[in-house]
Amino acid sequence: MQDGSITRRQIMQWGAVGAGALAVSALPATEALARSGARVTDLGPGVNNFSLAAAIPVGNKAYIASRNIDPMRIIGFDFDTQKVTSVTDGPGISTQLLAVDPDGRYLYSAIREYDSAPGPGFIRLDLSVAGAPKEDLHSIPGLDPYAISASPDNKIFFGGRELQPKLRQYDPATGELTEIAIPDPDVPMIRCLLATQDKIYIGTGASLGATPTSTKAGLFVMDRATKKITPILPKEFAGQVEVRDIGLHDGTLYVCSTTDAGAAVAVMDADDPARYTLAQSEQHFLRLPRKLGDKMYFNGAALIELTLSTGTFREIKPKEGDFGEIWGLWIRDDKVIVVSAFGLIFEVDPGTGSDTSWDLIEAGAPIGPQLAMSVAADTHNVYVGGTNSVARHDLRTGKQNRVLATSEAKDILLHRGTAHFAQYNAIGLLAFNPRVDDEWARKLADLPPQQNRPHQIVWDDRHRLMVIGLQSDYESGGSLMTFDPKSGATTTAVNPIDDEQMVRAVVAHDGVTYLGGQNVAATAGTLVAWDPVRRRELWRMTPQSRPTGITGLTVLGRHLYVMCFRGDFFVIDLRTRKVIHSANHGSVVPNYGTLLADRGYVYGASSSDFVRYDKKTFARTDLVELDADWYGIPRAAVDERGRFYAIRGRNLIRIDVSRC
Repeated sequence: MQDGSITRRQIMQWGAVGAGALAVSALPATEALARSGARVTDLGPGVNNFSLAAAIPVGNKAYIASRNIDPMRIIGFDFDTQKVTSVTDGPGISTQLLAVDPDGRYLYSAIREYDSAPGPGFIRLDLSVAGAPKEDLHSIPGLDPYAISASPDNKIFFGGRELQPKLRQYDPATGELTEIAIPDPDVPMIRCLLATQDKIYIGTGASLGATPTSTKAGLFVMDRATKKITPILPKEFAGQVEVRDIGLHDGTLYVCSTTDAGAAVAVMDADDPARYTLAQSEQHFLRLPRKLGDKMYFNGAALIELTLSTGTFREIKPKEGDFGEIWGLWIRDDKVIVVSAFGLIFEVDPGTGSDTSWDLIEAGAPIGPQLAMSVAADTHNVYVGGTNSVARHDLRTGKQNRVLATSEAKDILLHRGTAHFAQYNAIGLLAFNPRVDDEWARKLADLPPQQNRPHQIVWDDRHRLMVIGLQSDYESGGSLMTFDPKSGATTTAVNPIDDEQMVRAVVAHDGVTYLGGQNVAATAGTLVAWDPVRRRELWRMTPQSRPTGITGLTVLGRHLYVMCFRGDFFVIDLRTRKVIHSANHGSVVPNYGTLLADRGYVYGASSSDFVRYDKKTFARTDLVELDADWYGIPRAAVDERGRFYAIRGRNLIRIDVSRC
């Protein structure tokens, strides 16, 4: 245990032992020739970390679920011994959902079933047994779980994102899993749940999977005896994206959603929901409402305190650094426990502002290779984006160092020695320069309102701008954002393709930005030539007869190369704006494929392969099998020396290719 504040340098040093090192030697493990004479050097795990996405208290322990490491693990941390006392392997990639039964014996989790980890996705851990062993309960294919709650009479309720989201009930007495309600068939997801002895409160929303016909924020109460569902959404939340969370304390509901002015909390009489007051904040969101006396505490992209008697909000910061993403929040001995996705637990005294901290890796949490989000390279460094961290591989020393960056670096642009992270979820454009920055990334700009999911960031050399393609998880469609690094100015063009297509792929060439579109259903794929300064369309076309979406773009000479979802491939003559070549490369592009040009050749990357395309015939040469594990759009990068970097499995590899 460490009293007082922590230093950022200490965060970097924590866990620097054995396989848990945050700064580890990345000496080449293997070097081998691949197909067509390419030489592959294994540089070790792309991102080595322990990140998390769920945490709850059980007695004097915290149970915490890892995120994007293989296998997914649920660990138990004992506050008395300050050690990890159990590590239980689970299915899938990660979970945001943990719930404990009233007796504190069983810990339940609902986990999305991926093709690589088919389940069963509904499990529980027996906390009464040493090591907290896992028991498989039910398979839940097709469900992306987002909400779970245990009732006082020992029933478990959960739901999430699926077609016509269903409320499910698990009865431990019988072992039965049943679908008991569909609160709104037109909403994409059940976002939050709260179960009592006789009622279930259901918050719905459209933060993911929205279409133009989707309903959005909803709040319902279901009578458990009659199954009658009644809408009780406060009028101020109507038309907003979602109800994010619900709390219940002493007969009062605390409902977290947003208004046009920002995140807000409806303080509602549980017996008479029409009676409520609204506390308005300036945060983007609020969740995890927890009560301590006259105060409520929330995760609001920070630790947020609401004084109920005055309706005033304030932000509480740690003495050093940042909480980052908060995935666990509760009250313990009149202190506020904050579980950070950086792998840290804070105990905050809200009265004095002092904090005590524990590092989970130092306490015994197992580190592991994360799923990669992005990759970028220059002469001295390779950056691999992960979850709540970006790994910087120093090519001169062979060491991997962690850059602390909240949430997910969906894409990375290296410009003049500075790494620029296009950061989900609405975090913004971040920057890190190893010559002047320590381990924390700094913010340069916010993303446009409601445009929360970056896809690609590129450099426009003609206009000296950074250009970012985005998606709106809330409104459908997407946007194009520019950032001027000299002035700090930004511009935004919302829905430059149409009101359904995100800007999935971007390339800038000779003053024109080319946008590749895709919709959520992968049934649209429009290519738009765009003037990023005047913010107007120059021309458009849809190269596919049956669109699946454009996921990769690059330009070589007068040719624009286009890769589509599941492998459709086109070459367009920019002088005539005609398709001069088409093919399907689905055998090496099973889903997303991206493109880059270097030294007179075009290369492609997918989760399956790294390939090259002939600049005259456009024929494909398969260079390296990748079989890569990605949590984003598979990419490759090239440094100034012409060496390529990609992900194989969960490791970073260097690829040296002959250009004969």
